[in-house]
Amino acid sequence: MKKRVIKGQIISPGVAKGEVCFINFTFTSPSSKDNLSGSDAAKEITRFEKEADSVINELEDAVKKLQKDSFFEEAEIIQFHIFLLKDARFHRRVHEKIKTNRPVAEVALEHIMQEMLEVLESSESLVFSQRAADVKDVVTRLKKKLAKEDSAIFDKSLKNVNNPVVTTKELFPSLVLEKKKEGVNAFIVERGTSLSHAAILAKSFGLPVLKVENLYSLGLRNNIEVFVDAIKGKVVINPHGDEIVEANELTFRLSEIDKTKLPIKIWINIVDPLQIIKEDLEGVEGVGLYRTEILFMEKEDDFPTEDEQFQIYSSLFKESKDFPVTVRTLDIGGDKTLPYFSFGPQENPYLGFRAHRIYRFHPEIFITQLRVILRAGADACCLRILYPMIENVDELLFVQSLLKQAIRSLKDEGMKYKKNFLQGILVEVPSAVWSFRELLRYVDFASVGTNDLLQYFFAVDRNNANVCSSYWPESPVSLRMLKSMVETAKELNKPLSICGEIASDVHFLPLLVGLGFEHISIDFHTIPSARKILSSLDVSACRRLIQECLNAEKTDDVKIILDEFNSFYEKYEPPSLRENNELVDPICKMVVHKDGNKLIVDRDGRRYYFCSKQCRDKFIGKGDLR
Repeated sequence: MKKRVIKGQIISPGVAKGEVCFINFTFTSPSSKDNLSGSDAAKEITRFEKEADSVINELEDAVKKLQKDSFFEEAEIIQFHIFLLKDARFHRRVHEKIKTNRPVAEVALEHIMQEMLEVLESSESLVFSQRAADVKDVVTRLKKKLAKEDSAIFDKSLKNVNNPVVTTKELFPSLVLEKKKEGVNAFIVERGTSLSHAAILAKSFGLPVLKVENLYSLGLRNNIEVFVDAIKGKVVINPHGDEIVEANELTFRLSEIDKTKLPIKIWINIVDPLQIIKEDLEGVEGVGLYRTEILFMEKEDDFPTEDEQFQIYSSLFKESKDFPVTVRTLDIGGDKTLPYFSFGPQENPYLGFRAHRIYRFHPEIFITQLRVILRAGADACCLRILYPMIENVDELLFVQSLLKQAIRSLKDEGMKYKKNFLQGILVEVPSAVWSFRELLRYVDFASVGTNDLLQYFFAVDRNNANVCSSYWPESPVSLRMLKSMVETAKELNKPLSICGEIASDVHFLPLLVGLGFEHISIDFHTIPSARKILSSLDVSACRRLIQECLNAEKTDDVKIILDEFNSFYEKYEPPSLRENNELVDPICKMVVHKDGNKLIVDRDGRRYYFCSKQCRDKFIGKGDLR
C-alpha cells in the first residue's frame, strides 16, 4: 500500500509510529425479553447493584494507583466517574425502569444512558456536552460487567500488533487508563475534543491523540503502519523516514534544544525507576526528585526489605549512571498511608505523624533506607539525598545523626557504599523558610516543594473546593517568600531548585525565571512544553515582570500582569474542583456532602442539598415544591 496523508485535528499533542489496531469500545445490549416477573425484577435490581459496586471498587483502585503515581488531578477525573456510579438518582431511575418495563439490567441501563446523553449533548455548555463521553464510558463499563465480559479492553486486540496505534470511534478515560498497562503508542479517533476528560488524561500521560473525520470510510485496516503526527495534525499511512524526522523536530524533544541556552536547568521527577531509560535523560540535568514512598505504598503486608529496596534503587542508578540522581527519603503520612503500619490517632494527618517524625519511634525504617541508597548508589556519578518536611535545624541534625548510624553499620559490615554524596533539604513548611539560612549551612543544596509549602503558608487545603481559591501561588507575599530563598541560596552559594506543581505550569515559568531560580524539577511529560517556553523567554523581560509583581499589593494585580505577559501563550485555567464528586448548595454556592445530609429538597425530579436551614428555606421560598 502506497503512502497516504490524512489530515486531522489535534486532541493531545505528540508523535508516534506504530500499527493500526481497531477497537470497538461499545456494548450491544441484549434484545428486550418477555416481561420479567416481579421476583425476577427484584433479582435484576440486586444484580445491577452488585455489579455497580464491583465497578466502583475497580475505579477506586485506579484512583489509588494514580495518586500513588502523583497523578492527582487525573485521579479526580476517575473520582468523577465514581460519583456518577454512586449517584442515588441514577440508581433510582434504573430501578424504576426495571420495575416498570421489566427489562434486564443491561437494557434498562441503555435506556437511562440515552436519556442522560440527550440532556448532556443538547446542552449549550461545552463542559456538560463533554461529560457525555464520561457517561458512555461508565455505563458501558457497567454493562460489560453485567454481561460478564472481560473488563480488559485490549488484551486480545493487541496480541499481534506491533506498537499499537488504537483506532476507535471515541476516546474514553478507561481506554487511556488501560493504555498505561498495555503499551499503546497513540490514538486515532473520530469524535471528541481536547477538553474531554479522556484528552486531559492522554496529555498527562504524553499520549498523542488525533481526531480524523469519517475515520471508518478511509480504508484503514489492522496492522497497517502509520505515523501519527499530532503536532502538524496528520496521519501518514506507510510513512517514509523524512516525515518522522520532520515531526520529531517539531516536538521540541529533549535533545533538540540546547540546554545550555535555557535560563533554567531542567531535571525530571519520577516515582518509579522503570519509568525512565537512559535516552530519556538526554537534554536534562538528571533526576531531580525520586519519590521513594511509592515502593512502600505498593507493598501490602510489610515494609520492603533491604534487598527489595536495593533491587529497585539499583535499577535507577544503572539507567542514570552518567547523571546526578536526587533520592527523596521516605515521606509517608498525611494522605500517604500504609496498609501495614498504624499512624495512631490523628485529627489532622497533614499536621501529624509524617516523614522524619516517625523515625523518633522507628529509626530503623530510615536507617535501612539510607543503607540501601548508599549501597545502590555506590557507583553513581552524583548521589543527592533529599530530606523532606524538615522544619528546623534540630530536626535536620536528628536526621543526619541517623545517617551517621547507617554509614557506621555499613563500615562495620565491610559493605561497598557511596562515600561522597550530597545532602539537601526539601523546603515544605514556613518554619524552614524562616530558618533557611541556618539550614543551608548543614546541607549542600535545597529544593522548594511549593505544593505543601503554600498550603501550610496560607493554612489552606488546595484540594478543598470551598477554600481552594485561597491557595495563591501568584500572591505577592508568596513571590516575596520565594525571592528571599533564592537570594539566601545565592549568597551562600548553595544550589536551589523548585519541584512543586508551579514548576510544571508554563504559566508560571516567567515568574520563576524572573525570581532567579536556576533549576526546576518537573514530571517527564511536561518537559517538551517547558523547554519550548523557556527557550523563547527573555530573561531581562522576566526580571522586569517579577519586579512589577513583587511591588503589587493584591493577587489579582499579579494575575493581570502575568496574563498580559503570557498573552501569546495558551491561557492557564486551573481545574475546577466543583466538577467531581462534590455537590453545590444552589443558594450560597458552597460545596456540601451528600452522605448524612438531611437538608434536602426534591424539585422537578432533581434533589438539592444545602449547607444550612437558612439556605434551604431561602430556596424553598423561591417556588412551590412539587
